[in-house]
Amino acid sequence: MTERRMPMPVLDGDFEAFVTNLGKYNEGMLVGEWVKLPTTEEEMQNVFERIGIGKQDEFGQPYEEWFITDYECPIYGVQKMLGEYESLDKLNYLAALIDELSLSDQEKLVAIMEAGCDEVSDIDDLINLTFNLDCYDIMPGINDEYDLGYYYANEAGIYSEKDLGPLAAYIDYERYGHDIAYDEQGRFTDEGYVRVASERWDRQFNGELDDIPDEYRITGSGEATERDSTIAVLVVEPGKEPYVKEIDSDLKSLQHEVGGCIEAIYPYEDPVALVCNEEGKLEGLPLNRALRDEDGDIYDVVAGTFMVVGLTDDSFGSLTVEQMQKFSDHFKVPEQFVKLGDKIVAIPMISKEQQKQESIEQKDFEMNADTSGLAVAGHIGTWHTIDQHEVGGHSFYLMEHDTYGDEAACIIVDERGKLVLDDVYNGFDDDTLRLLDLEVKEVPEMPDPALSVQDMKDYGYAWAGVLPAGQEAAEKALEKGCEVYRLYSDNTEGLCVNAKEIADHAAKGGMLGISKGSWMAALEKENYLKAAEMSMEDDYGMIDGIINNGPKEDKTAEVKAPERGEKSSIMDRLKSAKAEKQKECCPPKKHKGEIEL
Repeated sequence: MTERRMPMPVLDGDFEAFVTNLGKYNEGMLVGEWVKLPTTEEEMQNVFERIGIGKQDEFGQPYEEWFITDYECPIYGVQKMLGEYESLDKLNYLAALIDELSLSDQEKLVAIMEAGCDEVSDIDDLINLTFNLDCYDIMPGINDEYDLGYYYANEAGIYSEKDLGPLAAYIDYERYGHDIAYDEQGRFTDEGYVRVASERWDRQFNGELDDIPDEYRITGSGEATERDSTIAVLVVEPGKEPYVKEIDSDLKSLQHEVGGCIEAIYPYEDPVALVCNEEGKLEGLPLNRALRDEDGDIYDVVAGTFMVVGLTDDSFGSLTVEQMQKFSDHFKVPEQFVKLGDKIVAIPMISKEQQKQESIEQKDFEMNADTSGLAVAGHIGTWHTIDQHEVGGHSFYLMEHDTYGDEAACIIVDERGKLVLDDVYNGFDDDTLRLLDLEVKEVPEMPDPALSVQDMKDYGYAWAGVLPAGQEAAEKALEKGCEVYRLYSDNTEGLCVNAKEIADHAAKGGMLGISKGSWMAALEKENYLKAAEMSMEDDYGMIDGIINNGPKEDKTAEVKAPERGEKSSIMDRLKSAKAEKQKECCPPKKHKGEIEL
């Protein structure tokens, strides 16, 4: 066992923020100063004076705004949670609370943050964490599973080497510690072993500036007034008509609306800006609206949700009534996009009311080998049958586009003409049949009883080779080793590699999906383990899916995470094995053309 470390000062460094004059920064000059926190209102006002806040520019306008260019914080993970426009009053309050902690509580705070606290995502959570340190236990000097197992077996008062006698030499302390950490949801850090003692947080701070005690406020009343202002904007989401929304004017609120870092573009003569996700295309967000030049030709397409905002002298502001009406009309009709040669063409989408009407008309519709002129949700134009195949007692139909024929990929629909697979290039080949087999395969139980496959298809994801799930069910499935995906309403998906990606997608209103194959494998494994454990476990009260007295297993597996924001297609992964094989075979029945419909 490793030697126990004595508690030591863990805050090796100061909590500092570099406060910058925003007006000077926009003029191309970095004028700012490092501020050590906690500080006093008097000292903060002196800093403002030194960096020019309150002074006038060459046009007689005062410099009123500031932002934070950089941070220094001795606690792991805190710096990453802080943004450019954090409240100085909140920062000072947090720094003061940390400064007032005892050494042992500071060490506990550091350990909790190093372990990764799921409850903490922003400065409000950090402040509340200082009030809830009792919800966690830290065991200094316990740095791995062996240490933990040895501690429980020999030092915790549960057992003793004297009582165990010669049996002590046969104990697998590492395996014992592994099971304890799993049961307690504990984590190992440089400061020791951290476990959750209570999940009931007392949220004493609700995020309002008025709730900060006066002795910790350093900006007076100016910050509250400035930061609490709201603006009226026009929100434009993919596949939807625009709508007016009132939001806070701070950076955090703008980022929340577009789902990431913001980018402002100025395509119109009107004093407005389009605020969108800076990495929308890299993250694979659905294409939204086209931007056109003076001749009406498309020169760019905005990906993901964006906002139309007004412009003030130095910031974003509310749209006027006239601007609201003008741009509501301009972006009223949602668009779909196709590639024709080297050009991108925007196709107006039918409304949800029209879609509902078509759904009613097609309720009793049945496909056959002679079907033509079929309209399919999510795809432009009409389609006709060119082939049919039975899989698991269900009929599926290969459809070709009425206009573009073999220049475009085919699609596959079910007996009711509902989309099952798109981007089909080789008809009913082995890979496509494998996908269809997963489509019809029945599962003994759903990962989330509250959601059905039809709910998923209504959402816009057509392939039943994944099973829909909410956040909680998806996180449990990920723990079981299942493949969990972010589902999108444009019938695409992206692999989730951790619980944070699941939570982020769920927070945006997105649906999650679990690979049907991996889910069935997990159920089979779970049932096998339970049966095996029933026959081997000494204590039936420990029937939990883990055979505690069994051989040690290596449960690690290397999983390559996709690039950030990449939509890792399930179908692409299942089809990847045939890529080289196709080079040696005769030409496929369908070739991928320039047009995707």
